[in-house]
Order: sequence, then C-alpha cells, then structure tokens
Amino acid sequence: MSPLGATEVDRLILESALHANVLALSSRCDSRCVFCSHKNNPPGIAVAHVGLRSMDDVRRTIAFLSPEHVITIGESATPIVEGEPLTHPDLPQIVELLRRAFPDTPVEITTNGRHLTAELIAAFEAAGGLSLSVSLNSASVRGRQILMGDSPEQSRRALEGVQMLGRSTLRFSGSLVAMPNLVGWDDLRATVRFLAENGAQAVRVIVPAWSDRADSSLFPDAATIFSEVRRFVAGMTVDAPCPVLLEPSCATDLTPVVSGVVSGSPAWRAGIRAGDVFVDINGKELFSRVDAWKSLSVQGPVQARVVRGGATREVSWFSDSEGASGVTMEYDFDPERAKKLGHLVAGGRGRSLLLASEFGSEVVGVVVEQLGLDDGAAEVFAVKNLTFGGTIRAAGLLTVDDYLAALDSWRRSRSTDVAQLIVPLESFDFLGLDLKRRHSSELARAAGVPVFLA
Repeated sequence: MSPLGATEVDRLILESALHANVLALSSRCDSRCVFCSHKNNPPGIAVAHVGLRSMDDVRRTIAFLSPEHVITIGESATPIVEGEPLTHPDLPQIVELLRRAFPDTPVEITTNGRHLTAELIAAFEAAGGLSLSVSLNSASVRGRQILMGDSPEQSRRALEGVQMLGRSTLRFSGSLVAMPNLVGWDDLRATVRFLAENGAQAVRVIVPAWSDRADSSLFPDAATIFSEVRRFVAGMTVDAPCPVLLEPSCATDLTPVVSGVVSGSPAWRAGIRAGDVFVDINGKELFSRVDAWKSLSVQGPVQARVVRGGATREVSWFSDSEGASGVTMEYDFDPERAKKLGHLVAGGRGRSLLLASEFGSEVVGVVVEQLGLDDGAAEVFAVKNLTFGGTIRAAGLLTVDDYLAALDSWRRSRSTDVAQLIVPLESFDFLGLDLKRRHSSELARAAGVPVFLA
C-alpha cells in the first residue's frame, strides 16, 4: 500500500466532491471486519487516509458538491479510505450545513450501525431527504463478534438502532457480506429477515472477494461461493417483504428482469413482482435493465408491458417523485455507454479490442452483439487481475499493468494486431490515474495504439 501525501489527499477530497459528489469526513473506523479489503492491498496501491476533518474543512468541500446528484457520505466510491461517519462528533451540524446549501438534494450515509441513537435519528429526520445504508452483516451478537469484532454492547446498540430506524420516517437499506463458512446460512437468513421486518427498503447480499495477500482460510470456497449466494438470494427473494439483491450482480445478459419490488410501492400496488420482465415503458423499447430502471425512475405516469410466465400484460401507475417506483434491478449496461462504445468502434481505423473485467466480459460481449458489431470490427477479451490476484475480478480494481499483461497474452495468440484499445473507465479516476497512480496514457504508449476509456 502506498499512502498519498497531504497535498494529493486534499486534491483527491475536492476531486471526489466535484466529480463523484462524495463528502469525505474521516477514514477512522471502529470495526475490525475480517473481510475488510484495506489491510490486504498489494504494494503500490495508492490510497488516501483522511483524519477527522474539521468543520472549516468540511464547509470548504461542500462548495464543490452538486445539487443535481445524490450526496454520498461513508461509501467507498473513490481511493479515499472511508471510515465510520457516525463517529464524527459534528455530524448533525454537517447535515445542517448540507441542508442549508442543498435543501432538496438527497443525502445517503453508510454506517455500521453501532452509533445510531434516538437523538441522531431525530436529527436526520428533521433534516429531511436523508437515507441510510446499514452494513449490519449479522443480526446476532455472535455473528457480529465473529465478522466485525463487536462486543455484546456494540451489537445490542446496532440492532436496537435498526429497530429505531424501522419506527422512524427515514428510508434505509441494509447489507451483509456473505460469510456462511464463519456464521452459517441460518445467520444470513435471519439477518435478511431482521432487516426486512424492520423496514429496510432493500437488502444487499455481498459476495466476498479477497486478494492473494488475504488469509484465504477466513473465506468461503472461492469455486462455489458465488453460485451458492446467488441461489440463497433467489430463495430469500420469494419470502422477504423487500428486494434482496446480489452484489456484484455479474449480469450476463441485458434482459430487463425485476430483481425485487419494495412492498407498498407504486409498482408493487400495480402488481409488479420479482421475475417480471419489462417489454416497453411509456412506449419505449428497452435496451437493458439500466435502461428500464431509468425509464421507471421518472416522476409521473408509467405505462408498461410486462411478461410473466410467458403471458404479456399491461400495467400502469403514478410515481410521486423520481426514483419512487419501488422496482429494483441488477446492474448490467447503460444504453448511453453502449452508444459511446458503438461510436468508438465505428470510428476506429481497424479492429477494436475491448478489454473487460472477468465479471463484465460476458455482458460486454452481449452489448457488442446488440449493437450489431461483427467480429471483424470488435473483439472482447477478459482481463485477469494480476495486481490483486485472489478472487478479485471487478473493473474498478484493474491497473495499467493488468491491461498490458492481457494485451500481451492476446497478441501472442493472434497473427494480426488491433487498431485501438477500449478499456473500462472504472479503472481510472477523474485524472485518468489507476490505483497505482499510473495514467491511462502510459497504457497507450506501451501498447503502441490509441486507448479509449468507455
């Protein structure tokens, strides 16, 4: 791991606010999660550690946020190591500052739940427009002790905090990292039910991933865990009164199938259920799940055709606000991104090589087919993550080194070359830097062909 210097950390804090609408408060965390990735990063990975930021620092950063997008606190969405935001002593005042600056902008806060109190929940309610994501991981004292290092008192406070959220007007979701090898499948089931029965809008079940520097004996069987968790989520979806979502989804097609529906939501009242497939929405044919979800997220009337069990029917409802339909779907591919991909391939002076993560390569191949691009124009090639190793397969953790190794492997197996490379934009930050602080232009120079991020 290669911590960044103070000047670069300050720049990254402002860049994260400006480009990702992330408000960083602190990297301090009071959990000792066995699955925490930060302690298993390989050498050379540049991360930013942020101390407890002062009100003056926070006030300056707020000026870089946008009212047009959700403001995120505590979720690891940038190279900044996110800590537990509820440990910041000035959090209620920070929320007040945000509300004065952005009266109507949604704010999402991720927490481990230990520090939820009636007073803090009341302050969040008073602010309005706040939602929480509670990384509960287990609804048992034993489970949280094993997974997060909780004391019995810390577990009690977290579970009571979720129950208080259920009695409040705040919207919240829950999450758990699936470690059945340590706590058992019954503990996972009980945790999903606990969150759902206490009013969670959705529950994310996260498949654990680890680098080759981690103690693999702590983790479940890498060969079977993904399929096992997928089956578990499918089974819980039938019974739970809220959507239960697999993360990462690793969609392999673009079928706009419903993963879950929030009980009592407009879509729920219209009869939409998990497994329904949307054909069109408000007269528009759909490219993907992302396209469908965006079409459903508008404020106003929704008219759609859906397929269930081979039969097509029409449904309609009215959404009072943006994103209020209640429908959840796995993430697959944004149609605007697909359009850009098509333009890049069409504008190339020869064959394009699309380097994709192991998780994303299959769906990228489907996108290429949907765009009508033949084999002579584009080829998709899966990139192994050699930087982290282990079970890491996501695009956001690939580096220039990984792409160069993949390109070398591809070239050694081919008699012709490519005219350009297209790589996932998730691998690079706002300045075009990967996790080792190497610029995407280094990839272009070493490859000897143009490189485009898409």
